[in-house]
Amino acid sequence: YVYRSLLKFSEELMEDSAFNIEAELTEALSFRFGRAINLACTTGDGSSKPNGVVTASTIGKTAASTTVFTRDELLDLLHSVDPVYRNMPGAGFMFHDTTLKFIKKLAIGTGDATPLWQGSVRVGEPDTLEGRPYYINQDMSSTYTAANKLVLYGDFSKYRIRMVRDMQVRRLDELYAANLEKGLLAFARFDGELLQANAVNHLILAP
Repeated sequence: YVYRSLLKFSEELMEDSAFNIEAELTEALSFRFGRAINLACTTGDGSSKPNGVVTASTIGKTAASTTVFTRDELLDLLHSVDPVYRNMPGAGFMFHDTTLKFIKKLAIGTGDATPLWQGSVRVGEPDTLEGRPYYINQDMSSTYTAANKLVLYGDFSKYRIRMVRDMQVRRLDELYAANLEKGLLAFARFDGELLQANAVNHLILAP
């Protein structure tokens, strides 16, 4: 899939700037492409976009509620993944930052008010959930409504992103010259796919 992005800027800006405006705009394009690739490889439909990891994942647990999930349901999700992938180095949870806030309010339960989320007490070691790492992905759903896939668990190394080349940037000097403008056109070709369908499972709210 080819992704393109265009930035236009005035010649006056380029002449008057005290810093390298072209380098700044190229960096801005890099952030724009990074966000576009993350979105496509998270929720892409595999038709007009890459097959996103959420789309490609297998159902691991359906919550009883249409608006919340429980600690037991997170455990069911964890154990729905084949142990070969569940225990791989780097295997963990993935969810939106809003879901992390929700999880931080969950307790272990059955009379134990200890928080389910455990902050790291050692420098350099990450916070964990059920002793497993977690990854924040702002392109996952943060809406607690029916049939939303809120949490993934699995071995994310089995999801591969292929970029044919690095992002290419071309400067357009003549196309917008009548308006005393220049352009930067960036483009990249990439695709994504989950190579092992049972390596990543999702928790979905009740339909």
